[in-house]
Amino acid sequence: MVEKPTFTSEQIEFFESRIRPLLVQHCYECHSTDANKLQAGLYVDSREGLLKGGESGAAVELGKPEKSLLIAAVKYDGYEMPPSRKLEAKEIDALTKWVEMGAPWPEVTSTPGSTKMEGKQDWSQFNWDAARQSHWAWKPIECPTALPEFAASAGSIVNPIDGFVIAGRAQVGLREAPPASLHVLARRIYIDLLGIPPTPNQLHAFIQAASKDRAMAIRSLIDELLSSPLYGQRWGRYWLDVARFSDGRGGFLEGDKPLEDAWKYRDWVVNALNSDHPVNDFLRLQIAGDLTGNYSDAIATGFFALGPIYQSDGGDPDSIAQSRAETLDDRVDVLTRGLLGVTGSCARCHDHKFDPIPQQDYYSLAGIFHNSATQSLPLAPRDVVERYNAYKKAVDELNKKIKSAKKKPNKSKEEESTAERNSDTAEEHSPIAQWERELAELEKNAPPALDSAHALQDTGSEDMKIALRGNLLKTGEIAPRRFLRILAGAEPVVFRNGSGRAELAEAIVDPRNPLTARVFVNRIWRHHFGE
Repeated sequence: MVEKPTFTSEQIEFFESRIRPLLVQHCYECHSTDANKLQAGLYVDSREGLLKGGESGAAVELGKPEKSLLIAAVKYDGYEMPPSRKLEAKEIDALTKWVEMGAPWPEVTSTPGSTKMEGKQDWSQFNWDAARQSHWAWKPIECPTALPEFAASAGSIVNPIDGFVIAGRAQVGLREAPPASLHVLARRIYIDLLGIPPTPNQLHAFIQAASKDRAMAIRSLIDELLSSPLYGQRWGRYWLDVARFSDGRGGFLEGDKPLEDAWKYRDWVVNALNSDHPVNDFLRLQIAGDLTGNYSDAIATGFFALGPIYQSDGGDPDSIAQSRAETLDDRVDVLTRGLLGVTGSCARCHDHKFDPIPQQDYYSLAGIFHNSATQSLPLAPRDVVERYNAYKKAVDELNKKIKSAKKKPNKSKEEESTAERNSDTAEEHSPIAQWERELAELEKNAPPALDSAHALQDTGSEDMKIALRGNLLKTGEIAPRRFLRILAGAEPVVFRNGSGRAELAEAIVDPRNPLTARVFVNRIWRHHFGE
């Protein structure tokens, strides 16, 4: 029996984000099960098809891009694929890297948390209610009415959650570990909450307190560490990883030039955790904080605004459309994977292969970010911003007048002679002198410069069309801006206010949406109790 290859989640993500879109956009039309007429007997819509190859042999030699016909074809070395135009260098590099990695490809089977979507779906006839009942992840969150049955001593139960842990442990045949020593327990608490071990003095104080009242000592220590500023710094790092935080664009825009205001989003996350910000508000502000009317809330939209902004290698329409599609895909990806725990990006070029996420739903979300742009927003009340803008406008207009006047043609000698005789009064009353005095007065009373932050801002309110095979230049039907149907029902409310981000934020934190709470709690559980 041939052993199935195993790939890391990072490798599968690389395939889904960098490779599958290329294959769908440039190859599926002629080399897939959906092709009207298969060309050269080659299927590229499955790993098996690429390894089997077509009339010219295997398209991919695992780990050997230099021997792979696929790589030769995209390099226009003997073959020329796609025939319409040669792929960009970064796209060829991505395919080469993918072959070097062993051509990672997700298993074409159902996985826990997903449902295999068989064949082409007619989403207008799809039973969304049945789909929500097909797996526990889509079902509403319910509070258990009783603890599960288990074989354990009453002393093992300190908190009701222990009953569920014990029941789960029994199902897989794991025995209960003995209680940790006070030294080990203190170390675990410190590292979990602050990321650093206790000092000898802190450890000694805890052991002394625990010798008198163990339970009270544990509660007191946890409360003390939760109140420490270091707690927000430790746990903020986990969230910043979800937000793919960086203080620079990472080469996507303006090279590796740092973003001077990026630290403000980082500090916002840390402060939100340290101030016990409600989770709903924590998430809501990161989606639409610029729309609350409180100018400082705009900092939170750094969750999206600090992500990559892709630029095209050239000015041709294909390249520009591709870079725009990549930027939108990043926004959809961090929203769906970061907050909902689903790979929404997998529906960029076609319906999702496992989860009930149609391609139209992908572009419903992408359309929201299509109407949002990253800008440097001033962090000040509206009246202060208006006064500052009025000052800047007046200064700019005076500078423009002065510069224009000084560029006028030189005067004749006769005019210069007359001007010299009247210089004492003429210069004093010249328009340039008057403007310069006005400029000096303005600058003397200049308002302080406005602080700013990289944030999202609405730019429109227009629905996108589905991009056929992920190509924004080839579009299909309209995708109304709205939430995922698997969570919101067959006919979700269409978002009509601005970009739709404010309505999206409410859909994300809506108690009827079970994924947000489950994913957030699972992240906390994972970092406390291991991966």
